[in-house]
Amino acid sequence: MSELNDHPESAAEMSASDLDGLEPRDAPWPDDTAATGDDAVDAALGRLAGISVVPVAEHSRVYDEIHDALLAALDDEER
Repeated sequence: MSELNDHPESAAEMSASDLDGLEPRDAPWPDDTAATGDDAVDAALGRLAGISVVPVAEHSRVYDEIHDALLAALDDEER
């Protein structure tokens, strides 16, 4: 099954910083995420909010990157 996508770029070609600040297109994704006060969590929520513009086949890569960033933040706090 092929997926229709409004973005001609492949998500594989997009870096993590390319996903920051992207707005969902007509997606039923919550956009009322309140700031948590934790920079790492807020950054993760910001990236997660842009997931609707990424092809579904690339979602797991983005989720992995967000997860890794949160783990790194937790590791830094332990030191």
